[in-house]
Amino acid sequence: MLVEKRVYVTKMSLDRTRRLCFAVCVGHSPKKPIDVKMLSRWNLIDDFRRRLALVQTRLAPPESSESPESPEPRGGPERKLLEEDYFSLFLFGLLNPVVDSMRGLCAASKLGRVQKQICSRPVSLGSFSEAQAVFDPDLLKEVFMELAAEVCAGEAKWGDSRLAPLAGKLKAVDGTLLPALPRMLWALWQDDTHRAAKIHLKFNLLHQAPCELKLTAGKSCERKALRAMLKKGEIDVGDRYYGLEYGFFEELRKAGVSFVIRIRNKPRFTLVEELPLSDADRAAGVTWQGMVKLGEEGKWQGDPVRLVTVEVDGHTLQIVTDLEIEAELIALIYRYRWQVELFFKWLKCILGCRHLLAESSSGVSIQVYCALIGALMLQMLTGRRPSKREMELIQFYMVGMMESDELMALLALERDRIQRLEKSKQERAKNRL
Repeated sequence: MLVEKRVYVTKMSLDRTRRLCFAVCVGHSPKKPIDVKMLSRWNLIDDFRRRLALVQTRLAPPESSESPESPEPRGGPERKLLEEDYFSLFLFGLLNPVVDSMRGLCAASKLGRVQKQICSRPVSLGSFSEAQAVFDPDLLKEVFMELAAEVCAGEAKWGDSRLAPLAGKLKAVDGTLLPALPRMLWALWQDDTHRAAKIHLKFNLLHQAPCELKLTAGKSCERKALRAMLKKGEIDVGDRYYGLEYGFFEELRKAGVSFVIRIRNKPRFTLVEELPLSDADRAAGVTWQGMVKLGEEGKWQGDPVRLVTVEVDGHTLQIVTDLEIEAELIALIYRYRWQVELFFKWLKCILGCRHLLAESSSGVSIQVYCALIGALMLQMLTGRRPSKREMELIQFYMVGMMESDELMALLALERDRIQRLEKSKQERAKNRL
């Protein structure tokens, strides 16, 4: 009788899955199936604490022979809240379907099971707020960078196979705003009543994963943030804002960074050489390409760059690059830039990182790093970013309302549904051609 009841509930869940349709970004190749044995012993918080402990050990100052005693906790010997408990509580708040505020996290910390699995003691509102200025978000940055390197290692399974040699280099760069309270004076944006923090993110396009982050006030310049994240050998893909300053392309070249960046639609340039187009280029919407010197003749002009004009749905895109590949692939790379926008939407709407639990710049950094760490760990579990439906199922599993075999069955059905939708979308696109 107990088994029949479980089957009945599962069928109800599957019917609900068929009725709901959630937006999701999926790859073009089948994903690696989830291992039931791995899932049965997987706990995100425990995995996070293990990784954090390794980073703490590696970054800890060497012990002095004159003071063999154990080091004092950050904030002084009187502080009872440990940084691993504080960070784990943040991560718990992002992944728990019930808690969505700082007050709710502090209330949850009084529960016995939360103290056993998440944080070792109750946390007051005052301690939670004060800890923002005590604990170092650079520890989380190290955990995030290690996770990103782990996710982005190996063969990329998303995107056009012709871009596979660029898997470790192709990075979309963009920024997004997180609305802030008027009293958060550091988060300057429009005026005294409209404040925001800005996430500047590098996103590995073919591995579909965030790989580098910089947090600033909302009014900060995205080109300035990118200058601090330049890495030799990478290919940065950016929207029109990064192309407003033509001299920026010279800076990228000097730094050894390649680029695929859109510029304004009516640029001033001097033609150096017009380049031919293939039939595949024209089929991809490319209407013209050539080597040009950007800028007004007689005032300022940089070294020649490649300018590719693309017509898409009645819109004209002017794309500047220094890559020597087919023009159709340049258009495809820029189209893939939209994946970082979809990731921002997923981060805010599905993972729930649009509501700030902290007010200081350090506290917001802690929350954003915890969100990105959670995103990468979920991607390592499922093989890609979970859809809203998949995220609901994972949350049910994490709070103990679902067994691992039930989760596996429902995730497999949801994956099949998404693949059918993707296949149907591709067939409709072929029919339109």
